[in-house]
Amino acid sequence: MSPGILFAIIAATAFGAWTVFHQQVASKIDYLVGAIIISLTATVLGIVILLPRIKSTVLLSNSKGILFAVLAGICALAIDYFALKSYGTGLAVSVAGPIIIGGSIAVATIIGLFLGESLTLMKVLGLIFVIGGASILATYGN
Repeated sequence: MSPGILFAIIAATAFGAWTVFHQQVASKIDYLVGAIIISLTATVLGIVILLPRIKSTVLLSNSKGILFAVLAGICALAIDYFALKSYGTGLAVSVAGPIIIGGSIAVATIIGLFLGESLTLMKVLGLIFVIGGASILATYGN
C-alpha cells in the first residue's frame, strides 16, 4: 500500500470521527462558537506539532500556497458551522454524515477534473454511487 493511500485512510478515519463529534456537540453549544473552538483547537495542535521542527520547515515558499491555505481555512469554517447547524436540526449522523462526506467526494472529484485530472469509467461510476447514495439519504434518510 502506498503512503498516499495510507494517509488518505487516516484522513478518512479522522473525517468520520469528526462527523460524529460534530453531531454530538451540535445541541450543546452555539454553532459559530463551536466552529471557532474546533478551528482554534486545530490551530493550537498544529502549532504544537510545528514548534519542534520550526527551524527545518520553510514557512512561506509560494504565494499561491498561502492563498489556497486561506481559502481552505474559509471552507473549514463553513464545514464546521454548517455541519453543526445540520446536526442542530436533529438530523441523524447516519444521514448527515454520508451526505457531507459523500458530497465532499463528489465536489473534490469534479474540481479535480477541472484541474486537469483524467476522467475514467471508475471515477464516473464512483461519482454515480456517491451522489446516488447521498441523494437517497437526503430524500429518505429521516
